[in-house]
Order: sequence, then structure tokens, then C-alpha cells
Amino acid sequence: MLLPDKADELHSVMSAVLFGGGIRAAQGDDNSPRQQRPYRIVGNGVALIPVMGPMVQRGGWIDAMCGIASYDRVASLVAAAMADGDVRAVLLEVDSPGGSVAGLFTLVDRLQAWGEQKPIWTYANEAAFSAAYAVASATEKIYLPSTAMVGSIGVIAMHVDQSKRDLAQGYSYTPIFAGAKKAAGNSHAPLDDATRADMQREIDRLYGKFADHVAAGRRLDRQAVAATEAGLLNADDAVAGGFADGIASIEDVIQMLSEAAQPRTSILMKGKPVTQQANTDGVITQAVLDAATAKAGADARATERTRIAAILDLPQAAGREALARKLALTTDMDAATAGSLLEAAPAAAKQAPAAVTPFEQHMDALGNPEVGASGERKEASAADIGASIAALINE
Repeated sequence: MLLPDKADELHSVMSAVLFGGGIRAAQGDDNSPRQQRPYRIVGNGVALIPVMGPMVQRGGWIDAMCGIASYDRVASLVAAAMADGDVRAVLLEVDSPGGSVAGLFTLVDRLQAWGEQKPIWTYANEAAFSAAYAVASATEKIYLPSTAMVGSIGVIAMHVDQSKRDLAQGYSYTPIFAGAKKAAGNSHAPLDDATRADMQREIDRLYGKFADHVAAGRRLDRQAVAATEAGLLNADDAVAGGFADGIASIEDVIQMLSEAAQPRTSILMKGKPVTQQANTDGVITQAVLDAATAKAGADARATERTRIAAILDLPQAAGREALARKLALTTDMDAATAGSLLEAAPAAAKQAPAAVTPFEQHMDALGNPEVGASGERKEASAADIGASIAALINE
């Protein structure tokens, strides 16, 4: 997963370091702030973690001197940032031609899991190719400057046949082995067809895993990933194709990530969370709290009124009005549950009309006063009233 000619560059750097001195200086001072915290915190709680140079599974202090980044080292730095109370988010600053398959997918799986704890973004400054793009695709967002490139979503293996050089130098290598494939692919013999086919199958398997990872991480169709044919994408094409989220400076991305990582506080009202964005000092003002409380209270009251009305208006409430009122006003029961209970309850028996007393009978006989169009009131005569009273006394 490396770009061509990188091995020669690494060899030159190694020679300069090993034979040119400077190792002690590169190791740094054990008491320096950098040793105390192995990354810089920028913006508002953003851990800036460099991912520079070719990537390998494991390494040591000599990695940085040789321009190499190890997956283990990146994982160690991100893990430290996750445990750091001063860190709210992580920004991977990537400038890498890619790296080995070994250890790659272990790192991307861990990055995806860590991303559930704190936001992790990538800034491709200026290259994120092959394995480095796989790492970037495991993070939530990818930004890059206008001159950067990403991609090279593919897998490559190289076999070197040096049998002719051996012959020219007078060497003849004879492998002694057990197992038909034990010496397959060794560099002192030409690559045979069976071994080539085996290698191709493994390359295809790894490529499928790589393409699936990018498609899932970037929310792209897998065919769109395969259509790149492992080519390099400039910044404009990367954003247009969904392989990056935008073009911006690293300062702007740090600011965006700082804002996105601001802590949020949830207020619980009547079982419903009301989430408020904290201010730049991480403190919610009393005015914001009062407004959220008032809104939550109003919403809760409106919901309760709707629930009560729904129960009282149920068709099953007919003949069971007293029970319906009790369910609506003294419980938190929803209308559907209340309807089921009302339907199962017996309807109240109809009450017989109350007995009419003799006095009420005679009062009914008198009728209501009549009021004419002129507004004059028509009263019952004295004789009528007297006759009614006499009849009531004689009964």
C-alpha cells in the first residue's frame, strides 16, 4: 500500500540518521512537556495527532526520525486523548503515502469505536493515500486544503525475481523445504502461475475489505469506490465524489471541530429530555435554563390536556362517565389503554325516574307564566291558584 520509490527514500533517511548522528537529540528530554502529553491541544480541547509518513504495524522512537508512522503509535495517542479530561475531540493530521495491511484494520476498528466517545476528524495535509485513506475513512469527517489529494483505494504486492542476477554473480540457491508451497514466491526463482494466482486471490480479498470499509465510512455506494480504480483524487474531485467533506484550512477545521465538540447538557422535564448547547465557557445561563423549563412545562401541560380529552371523548365512555373521569384525571393512562378498560367495565344501570310528589304535580298543573309579544306577563288567576291549594289540602 506504498507509493513507488518510497523504499529508496526510507533507505536514504535511515543512512543519514544512523551514520550522521543526532539520535540523542531526536529522542527528546524526558522532562519536556511533550513527554508529559504526547500531543498538542489546540482550539477548545482538540487533541492534534500527527499521522505522517509511511505506515507500519509496529515501531519505536526511531519511527519519527525515519519519517514512519506506526498503527500502534497512532492507537496509543488516540487512546490517551480519549482518557484525557481536557480533550473534547481528536483531529488526525494525515500526510502519508499509505502503508502495510498488517495492523491496519485493527486500527480502523478501534478508531470507529473511539469515535463513539469523542468526535474524531481527519485533516489530509497534503496526502492521505491507500492505508492512510483507510484510516481517514474511519473518522467522522475528512477535510483537506485545496492542493491536497486523497484516494489510491487499492492493494498492491510486489514480487522480485533476482534469479538472473544470482546467475550473473555465480550464485545458485537451492531451497530445501517440506510442504509444496513453503518456498512459493521466493525471490531466487521466477514466479510460477499457481503462486501468482494464490497471491492475486489474497489481493482481491483485501481489496474487497478495503472498498467495503471506505463505502461504509463515507456512506458511498461500493461501486463508486471501485470506480476510482485506485486513482488519486484532487481536493475538488474528492469533495464532489463524497470522498471528503470540504476544503478548508487546518485553522478553520480546528475551529469547526471545537464548536462541534462543545458539551451539551440535558434537562429532564416530565420524562422528556430537553438538550441545550452550552455557551463558550461550558455554562448554561439562567435565562436559557428558565426558557427551557418554561417550554418543557407548556409542552407537558398541552400533552396532558390532549390525553384527558381523548379519554373523555372515547365512545366506550358512554354509560361509564364516572369511570372515564377517574381514569383521565387520576392516572397517567393513555387513551388506548383506558378504552380497553372502559369496554370491559359494565355500563352504569339507568336510574328510575324519581317519584313525583303531590305538590310537584299541582305546581306542574299551574304551568309557566306566559309572556306575550308586548312583554306583558300573563299571571294565573286567583281562582286557579286557590283551587289548586284546596285540592292539595284535601289529598
